[in-house]
Amino acid sequence: LIEERRIDPFKYMADMMRRDLENGKRPVIVFDELQKLKDIYINGGSQRPLIKELFNFFVRLTKVLHLSHVIVMTSDTFFIEQVYFDSTLENTSRYYLVDFFDDETAMDILVSEGLSESEAKEIVEKVGGVPWIIEEILESDEPLSEVRELISQVSSKVFEVLRGRKDLKDMLRRALKGENLYYIEEGYDKVKELVGKEVMFMDPINKVVKFNTKMHEIAAKELLKEAI
Repeated sequence: LIEERRIDPFKYMADMMRRDLENGKRPVIVFDELQKLKDIYINGGSQRPLIKELFNFFVRLTKVLHLSHVIVMTSDTFFIEQVYFDSTLENTSRYYLVDFFDDETAMDILVSEGLSESEAKEIVEKVGGVPWIIEEILESDEPLSEVRELISQVSSKVFEVLRGRKDLKDMLRRALKGENLYYIEEGYDKVKELVGKEVMFMDPINKVVKFNTKMHEIAAKELLKEAI
């Protein structure tokens, strides 16, 4: 019926949630990687972005009808900036940065899993507290060799991004000197490109652009010493 457009999917979902509430259940909607819907339009090319309709629906569910909690997640930091400054969501949402572990927490995890203090310190200095990378390292029979392999992989990726791109290299040099690229106006499209290629990471809430991981920073330092 939904495919035949005989039922409004938003109304259908709201009705289902009302039934859940009547049965003593509090629904929670979770959308992950929501940015994948950002170029989809309702009615095949009309001027009604699906994302806009979804957020209007989310606000209605939470603030108007009080039917559900909604959690939205995305790894696209320019998309979250767009969402963050959307007036529709003003005073209706809270934003949370799901960040990496800090160095101290990463050290504690590595040592608790059987690594020596010196091994853990070297890993944290080169990798930081990226959870899924720490997991890979801990699963390896040779943790330090795994770190070197991971850095090599990141370096190869950064090399390809920077190959023949003086403009991007200049941006990374500025970042390595401690400049916050969030406040750059001229050439900001280059910052977006670096973020889009996951060399840099942007936090629109705290207004910071920084290297995606310590490995990306190490790779940039080494590569910018060379002629690429």
